[in-house]
Amino acid sequence: MTLLVAGLAGFAVLTVEILGVHLLAPWFGTSALVWSQQIGLVLAAIAVGGWLGGRLASRSPNPQRSAAWCLLIGGGLMALGIALLAPFAMWLLPEGLTLENAAAIFQRGSFTAASLFFVPPVLYLAMLSPLLVQIRSIERGAGRAAGEISAAGTVGSLLGVFGSSFVAIPMIGVRTTLIMTSVALLLGGVLLLRKRTASAATLLPLTLLLGNDPSHAANLPEGAEVLAVEDSPYQHLRIIGFENGERWLQMNEGLDSYQSLYLPGSAWPGGYYDLFSLAPIYANYQVPAAASREGRAWILGYGAGSGVSPLQVGFGPAGVHTVGVELDPLVVELGEQWLPLAADVAAKVQVVAGADARSLLRCATAELDVILLDAYARQFEIPPHLATTEFFAESYDKLRPGGVLAINLGTTAAVESDLSFVAKIRTGLANSFGEHQRMHRVPRSRNWVLFARKAMPFPPLEEVGELMPSGIPLAVGAACLPGQTVDGVGMLEGVTPYTDDKNPLQVQQSLEWWSEAP
Repeated sequence: MTLLVAGLAGFAVLTVEILGVHLLAPWFGTSALVWSQQIGLVLAAIAVGGWLGGRLASRSPNPQRSAAWCLLIGGGLMALGIALLAPFAMWLLPEGLTLENAAAIFQRGSFTAASLFFVPPVLYLAMLSPLLVQIRSIERGAGRAAGEISAAGTVGSLLGVFGSSFVAIPMIGVRTTLIMTSVALLLGGVLLLRKRTASAATLLPLTLLLGNDPSHAANLPEGAEVLAVEDSPYQHLRIIGFENGERWLQMNEGLDSYQSLYLPGSAWPGGYYDLFSLAPIYANYQVPAAASREGRAWILGYGAGSGVSPLQVGFGPAGVHTVGVELDPLVVELGEQWLPLAADVAAKVQVVAGADARSLLRCATAELDVILLDAYARQFEIPPHLATTEFFAESYDKLRPGGVLAINLGTTAAVESDLSFVAKIRTGLANSFGEHQRMHRVPRSRNWVLFARKAMPFPPLEEVGELMPSGIPLAVGAACLPGQTVDGVGMLEGVTPYTDDKNPLQVQQSLEWWSEAP
């Protein structure tokens, strides 16, 4: 029985550590710092719990009874945390919160929520190990007992790690798995107390499964309706719709931000996606016969394919064959169901799901016309390995002369600041693309779209309007005005670019977003 309890405790701790972040995701996101603090808090709780458990084991006249109460209290606190997290988050988060103002609030909120709802149960579960060693050492000896309990706990932890990612999230659900884990802890405590008649009471946490999950409507934009909610091993995903038929694919905390946009019957989904139509215009500028052949483009961070139609419009009648790379297969599935591309557009798209963008790009044939980079790890963060000097050099090699790399950048900083992570990205691009860079601010948005062209200059701004196709949205034209455009690298001498070896991108992005918090 002691080995089973040790395994159960190890399973529960790792399940709380991993699925706890997913439980926080609809409210507070899953940034790198949220993950770091979750891991740190759990480790701190394990350390304190082990110390307290050792003192309790040396003093308790009945270690088995003490272990039983640790299971009962740990399971009860876990169930209580699941029940109270949503009310706490709704109380903490102000109405009308936008992504610009959210980063620091999310950081503080997730830290407080994890401290209140995840640390206490983990602390009690960590107290079990010394108690179980004390119980088992009576028959086995201290050394053998410690080794067996440690091994059993580690096996349970392994089941918690792999079970969370490969079973719980895709098949059972985050909330349901945590509730069932709390039930198992309570049942184990009752059995250790040898009061089997009380085992029915351990099923009380199952009542939390009654009714709708309140996290489905977390941080919902005004006027939106929730159409679908799914959890993947990577993120929390939600489809929302508006009265005009517009739909958004959102990840994690939602708010006023989207991962993909859909406007039925239109080639222009809106937002920064519309500016991707400039990439083929720039790529074909002063390139003989380029407009008469089918273009070749890759989208890294395909999402639901919102960038495909603007890209095809920009290439004109010759069209373009597009390869879309998306790390999360569930994103692609939701996109096909709720944000479908027109049949003629989808016919020229090849989607590769479940693959990393950088590694797959190495398999592409050279002479690409356009590479679109719209990959985000969570809401705030560009994946570090897609922002380095080495990656930009790899992209440069895959483009034909005049080809364009287009990057969506969400930032709150002034792009002229040498403290901005955008400045470091521009400097990294300059090592391959030189001064052939142009940035456009997306109207009424926190986004910029950064274009870098291989070995050829961009057209003068006064000529861009003549190169645009008919029917292009006014917002694209507004983004091409001189006041909304930054050409070249500018005064960025001395700025150190990101490299594969040294890359503080996630910390710098987080600090930048924090600075906008109220």
